[in-house]
Amino acid sequence: MTGADPPAREVVTSSPRPLDGTAAWPASDDLYSRGEAGEVLLRSLLRAQLGVTASVLVPAVIVIGMYPLLAAAVPSVAAATVGPVPLSLVVLGGGLYPPLVALGGWYVRRAERVEARFAEPIADR
Repeated sequence: MTGADPPAREVVTSSPRPLDGTAAWPASDDLYSRGEAGEVLLRSLLRAQLGVTASVLVPAVIVIGMYPLLAAAVPSVAAATVGPVPLSLVVLGGGLYPPLVALGGWYVRRAERVEARFAEPIADR
């Protein structure tokens, strides 16, 4: 052995970035800065999330409000029974949850896609 010291250890916390600050895409640090780029990025994410929420909220309100509106418009529906159980309990207890669960799953998939599209350009490269 020559007695030379081994090279110092380095801890890598992110992928290498250009030192001159000319990254092709905005960095994730831009989100937390109060600069124009951070505000534009956050506004675009919030707008996309609002669109996803509205596209799920409208059908959910329709699904939830359909039976009470039908029961108010046609009183015989409100008085109907399925065997010994009132129709309102059957519809609200069993017929309402599957569409709401499906809407919830659809919302999660769409929200994850929006976040993935948003995170792709700002990922540290």
